[in-house]
Amino acid sequence: MCGRFIMVSRDVLDEIIQEIELNQVLNPMPDWPATRRKAYPGSEVPLIVVKDASLEPALMKWGFEVSWNKGLVFNTRSDSAMRPGGNMWAESIRSRRCIVPTLGFFEPHETQTRRNPLTGKENKQHYLFTLPSSPLFFFAGIYETDRFSLMTTEANASVAPVHKRMPLVLAQDELDTWLFGNYASLFDRSGIPLFCEPETL
Repeated sequence: MCGRFIMVSRDVLDEIIQEIELNQVLNPMPDWPATRRKAYPGSEVPLIVVKDASLEPALMKWGFEVSWNKGLVFNTRSDSAMRPGGNMWAESIRSRRCIVPTLGFFEPHETQTRRNPLTGKENKQHYLFTLPSSPLFFFAGIYETDRFSLMTTEANASVAPVHKRMPLVLAQDELDTWLFGNYASLFDRSGIPLFCEPETL
């Protein structure tokens, strides 16, 4: 499950919003600051919300605090979120959807390990996934107050050799559908090819 990704800096968020609204091709490099800061559960992350039918920048912490879990709940299964009745995600997915700009995300391999050259310990091998068609892409998210969670779905052919699930990745031309349209139609990510490479220290 996605627990780490490369986020964009707050100072480029307004430019991202402007280019989305103008339907221009997003190109974060080299014009935008070349930042490779990683987000972890609990990190404050720049993202985009809808207010009065307009896109607005926001800073939110990644992960919900819930009474039944000691840690943060930072991923939301798309199938669970759509279950009727008593669903903690129901109101957020209905009316508080957001998009999270990213330059890539990491997934741990379920069985493959590698020796850490610094500690000598065996750890799970992580892989970095990026979108071949654009250095910048988006995650579908939901939020409440000042916290958000990433939507996840079944892994597509690019991610399945590493992990069973993946974040709900959005291309630029799918943003309107997630924010304003038939968002459930995006849960199938089989048509989104991703580039995969092993993470190295």
